Amino acid sequence: MSAPTGQFHRLSIGRNMTDTTLPTRAARAGRPDSSDSEGEDSSESSSGEEEENEESSDEQSESTSASVLALSGITYDLSQLDSESEARAFVGLTGRFDVVNCRSTPAGYDFQLLDRPQVHIGSDSSTCTCPVFQDRPDGACQHIFWLIDQLHSCFLSTPQSTEVTLSPDGRPDRLPRIEDLLKGNLMSVAAQLKWQCLRDEEDGMTRTEKVRDIFSAFSKRTLPEDARRDFTETIEQARTAEQCVVQGDFEATMFRLAVHDDAVFNSLCKAMPAGACAAIYFDKVQEQSRRLLNNFDRYCTTGELPADPVSPGLGIEVTEIVTQLQRFVSQIAVNIAARAPHGSEGAAEALVSLLESVVARNHDPLEGNPLGRQSFHGEDEDQRNLYHLLIGSVETDSETDARHFVLNALDTLPPVDLHQCANRLRDILRKIEVNRAPKQYLLHLASLIRIADSAAPVAGGSGQKRPAVGNGNSGGYSKRTR
Repeated sequence: MSAPTGQFHRLSIGRNMTDTTLPTRAARAGRPDSSDSEGEDSSESSSGEEEENEESSDEQSESTSASVLALSGITYDLSQLDSESEARAFVGLTGRFDVVNCRSTPAGYDFQLLDRPQVHIGSDSSTCTCPVFQDRPDGACQHIFWLIDQLHSCFLSTPQSTEVTLSPDGRPDRLPRIEDLLKGNLMSVAAQLKWQCLRDEEDGMTRTEKVRDIFSAFSKRTLPEDARRDFTETIEQARTAEQCVVQGDFEATMFRLAVHDDAVFNSLCKAMPAGACAAIYFDKVQEQSRRLLNNFDRYCTTGELPADPVSPGLGIEVTEIVTQLQRFVSQIAVNIAARAPHGSEGAAEALVSLLESVVARNHDPLEGNPLGRQSFHGEDEDQRNLYHLLIGSVETDSETDARHFVLNALDTLPPVDLHQCANRLRDILRKIEVNRAPKQYLLHLASLIRIADSAAPVAGGSGQKRPAVGNGNSGGYSKRTR
């Protein structure tokens, strides 16, 4: 097997490769370097042009037949690569890297390597976040060469008996495209190679959802669920950077770039990490629920419709307020699971604050209003009492009824986060006992308080409280956990 290019010794690949010096082609072929010939007898060096021409011919022949046996057992022909690409291929195909996890994305497949680089394999091209690829993105880096070789080895019953020619982008000829082989097979490939394969339910959010979450985090009020839907209309289609451009719409362009371009996505994640997004999200939900209730109170007192409603098209009728509050609780519950382990403290604060606000409204909202209004649409006082509609009217024999407002969402939180709210939950329990809440609701809340108390820190110990990733205070936007 012929050796790779003789120019390897001039190439340094990556921060950890600075001390790597590869032998020249002549040395690997068993011939002396030019430096070894210094001082030789002039009669030996005058063997003349004929010997020089023969060596030059050997060198040219060798450069067109350079090949390497990869650790996978596949032999690759590197003759189509320039010297720098050949060096990258040699390092990748004879080296070892560790994959932390992998997952499928709308644009292809992502592979997170141990030393921070992330390789993306798409239908059009493969990219890597390492400095080597960023310096020269027109060809594969050592990580791409290595990864594609590893993946192909999973689909070959026996290694190739003949050399497979490599192209500069790391793709071998005469082998199927790796992205086509991976379709529906990523999990089995990951199991074979002992890599962790992330699924949506494990990772919480898809890449598109994460980008939408980051974009909405820069808005004071907009939640990800309410962000522009046109952003994702064509997101499933793989796109180059040029194809991500939406003329006249910078925001849509950046959204598409973040979904399809690893460098843009990683930069955004550094600027707005998951912990910060979670803290901001639960702060905003808490603020929106507070604003919704204040708007309702003002409407009951003055009859004025809110100049700035919480959601476009949302009315101020009692049934609409109840539906929106239930929606907030549902959104919080979904996001507790999707964002874990981030933001659970902020979620607990938002839920308990909302429960306190509803419990405090166990009265007829029209009672004593200056306008003398007796009813909205002929309903009685219970039909416009928010506490009665959300908590007090729930008569059921089920201890885990889905209509247990807020309590079911609190069930999903870690006990240590409930512990921070234990005294407030006790105050709520005392109030709703006086207000004759349904028995099963009282039992459910009492159970949550016992769970919260069980997470109390041990006296003299370091405690069980986890580092905060956000809270319910208005200053939660500054908590940028990385």
